[in-house]
Amino acid sequence: MIVVFLYAKEVLDLKFRNKVIKGAHEFEQSLESFSRRVANVMKVAELERCLVDELTRLLPIHSVGFIERRVEGNIITLKWRQGAVPTETLLSELYSRVSSRSDIGDSLKMSQGYCYMIGQGRGTQHFVWIDDKVNHMEYNHDEKVWLRTIMTYVGFVYQNLQLIEGLVHDLSTKRGEEAPPWVLRLLFQLSEKERRKLASDLHDSALQDQLLWYRKLEAITHDEEQLPPATRTNLEDIREGLLDVIHQIRETCNELRPPFLKEMGVIEAIENLCTHTQLHANYTITFSHQDFRVEISDEHVLSLYRITQELLRNGMKHSRATQVELMLHYNQRQIFYRYKDNGIGMEMDRLQSSFKHMGLSGIRERVSGLEGETHFRTAPGQGLDIEIIIPLPEEESAEFRGSEEESA
Repeated sequence: MIVVFLYAKEVLDLKFRNKVIKGAHEFEQSLESFSRRVANVMKVAELERCLVDELTRLLPIHSVGFIERRVEGNIITLKWRQGAVPTETLLSELYSRVSSRSDIGDSLKMSQGYCYMIGQGRGTQHFVWIDDKVNHMEYNHDEKVWLRTIMTYVGFVYQNLQLIEGLVHDLSTKRGEEAPPWVLRLLFQLSEKERRKLASDLHDSALQDQLLWYRKLEAITHDEEQLPPATRTNLEDIREGLLDVIHQIRETCNELRPPFLKEMGVIEAIENLCTHTQLHANYTITFSHQDFRVEISDEHVLSLYRITQELLRNGMKHSRATQVELMLHYNQRQIFYRYKDNGIGMEMDRLQSSFKHMGLSGIRERVSGLEGETHFRTAPGQGLDIEIIIPLPEEESAEFRGSEEESA
């Protein structure tokens, strides 16, 4: 009889548990759906709104509040609330009971409702307060487990969003100051990603359309029976202009996304860039690399290529030089890259104020992103001399030493 009774109890519990006690299965589904919603949240305020919606949807409560505590001075404030919150009583209790040693997800039973810690950092702690249930029942075991789980999950997301918002705030308030190397590195990586996307869009849309119209126009101009000579001449001029536009789009795509850069390596890439620039420049280019054999990362190859692009572009626009020298070599785990021209030069004070429109600030920031140094030297009539020093990570230096030993 006891076995039959226990068996019947388990069957009834499995069948009616979620109907009698609002919990287990519904709470599991809530965690899954909530995690998917939070994955798309980008701001702390959006996360707080999602949490309030989920709490009021599953629990018989009407009031929720978000509280911030500044550790220094133990200053506690109510950030915002939904419903009736006993502000004075709640803040007074927290003032006397909260500890700096609290962890994410920890709960405090208040005289009315519960407080859960959902975030801490930069000298502040963040709590969410939920009211007692409107049916005056205590929170059951399933509800307490669900609350602690979802509060812990929210806490991790809350921490990450606060770090991102803090970083954005720091960057916006430190304009004019040099950003940390990892920030510059990230910005240039995002910039290169956008360059690749733009080059792909240009190649797949605008360039293909231009080629299509060029072929149609070429077919018309070769039809000698229908076109008078004057019209044919005008169409030939249009065809040549269209061909120039196609060439310019291809050149732009190549600049935005250099082809085969990883396969060529830094030396061949710079040599090809110098050869191509020489066709349009009014100066001669000399590139020496002193048996540069070190294997460097794709990021370093791309950075040196972009730096060279900007240096040669600056030489054409501003230097009025007739000779440009590029020197690349490696020594003691560092890359040394030097640009020198025999242009008009300028005063050093004027050079500092000309950084932006000459593109030199971009070079310095790209080098700083690799934790390197840039030194500028110039004077009126003595051209421009730029020395770049970029340290290599230990693993890349080891590869270079290994290649030296093999060649020996």
